[in-house]
Amino acid sequence: MFRVFIAICFLLASCKSSEPVKFEKEYGSPERFESSIKKFEAADTKKMPPKGAVVVTGSSSVRMWHNRIHKDLAPLTVIPRGFGGSNMNDLLHYSDRIVLKYNPRAVVIYEGDNDTAQDIHPLQIKAKFLEFVAKLKKQNKDVRIYVITVKPSIKRLNIWDKAAATNSIFKSLCDEDENMYYVDTASALLENGKPRNDIFIKDDLHLNSKGYDLWAEAVKKVVLPVESKYEK
Repeated sequence: MFRVFIAICFLLASCKSSEPVKFEKEYGSPERFESSIKKFEAADTKKMPPKGAVVVTGSSSVRMWHNRIHKDLAPLTVIPRGFGGSNMNDLLHYSDRIVLKYNPRAVVIYEGDNDTAQDIHPLQIKAKFLEFVAKLKKQNKDVRIYVITVKPSIKRLNIWDKAAATNSIFKSLCDEDENMYYVDTASALLENGKPRNDIFIKDDLHLNSKGYDLWAEAVKKVVLPVESKYEK
């Protein structure tokens, strides 16, 4: 926890400084996901999802949620658009093709997990996230945005300080915008300050069924009370 505190303090100091922050790592090319995006587009040609639904997008934790997401978030009309291995920059790059094209009333986002694993600075994640938010609001100024916290995992416990700092940024941004909601799934996945050891598959990174039960319950607690009012 002390490492998390130090990381957050560094971020706060960086945000207040007039000097530009220099980053050691930059995002890689999003083009590696072109085939995954084309699969979504091919599915759309067969059956186009409805306008005004809730898009749920992000990295593999969302993609692996696809098989139960409709049940978990019922009665909401949900369009799952997770693509495994993605980061915030990838989502921004493909946002026109897998988010904006559906003119969603709300968007649920899970990114930041792979960003921190790729040694991307939390302030870089923030910058890409704000670009994504700006695109959403340009299309619909009243769009509601739900930000799922970066999850703690056994495999990435050594970088949890960066993930926690990223979550702190997300929390601050959501607190400043009445149409942005902070979805704290991380707390449900921790036990005595460490990732639970009974909620992951063999890779110690992705959630098992029990893990998704906890994850889904935390998401529903925030999303359903709001979005149910807008469901036709």
